[in-house]
Amino acid sequence: MKKTLTIMVIMGAVGALLSACGRAGPPMKPSQAAIKQAKEAKETPPQAPVPNSQNKDKHFILDGLLE
Repeated sequence: MKKTLTIMVIMGAVGALLSACGRAGPPMKPSQAAIKQAKEAKETPPQAPVPNSQNKDKHFILDGLLE
């Protein structure tokens, strides 16, 4: 019983690890992803967001992952 459970847990862990190996590329900013998607669909790309006094560019702790 213990051996079967151990094997099942190991197989589940291996399956989970192998399913996460297919990353397509580096992370993209949402505006870059929207432009890429529009180009693939052969549509006009959206305007890039422009920071202004009402929409200040605020730093978020995970921003380093996208740069």
